[in-house]
Amino acid sequence: MAIELAMWANLQAEYAGWVMVASGILGASINFARNEIAYFAIFFGLFIVVFEYPRSKRRKGTNVPRPYQEKLTPFIEKLGFLGRNYFIRFVVYTCASIPLFFLLPTMLCAMLLLCASTTYVAAALHQEQWEPILPSAPQTSTKRIITSEPPSQPPPRAPTMSANSATPLEN
Repeated sequence: MAIELAMWANLQAEYAGWVMVASGILGASINFARNEIAYFAIFFGLFIVVFEYPRSKRRKGTNVPRPYQEKLTPFIEKLGFLGRNYFIRFVVYTCASIPLFFLLPTMLCAMLLLCASTTYVAAALHQEQWEPILPSAPQTSTKRIITSEPPSQPPPRAPTMSANSATPLEN
């Protein structure tokens, strides 16, 4: 049984994108010497979050799409080979993480992005690729609710004992 590494890489890259946006905002607000790196982190982080939001279809098991994923799936599908291939994502994310190491607030997101790109290259070596989760047809089967009548007699009860005597009470 093989582990589907693409799911791990997808989550790592999405979280790296959110951290990249936050660290880019932090770097831009503190006015470091290299503010252009902070602005790059903000915009590329937003791109990563949007690009990584649609989940890939699993080989087997349950496919749980994210809410509103179907809105962004055609965007990834139109990229064709560039959107499906995980080796391309490895190269892009590795190249994008290099300038992030030169600004203190963005170093953490650079390391997170390198971890995600390493997981993507492992997924690419296992011949995994992104496949869209197509919306399933709505189920039209209706279930009949069967109700039963309540019992006409109460259930039998054990006789109750009085506190003063050892004999059961008469009703």
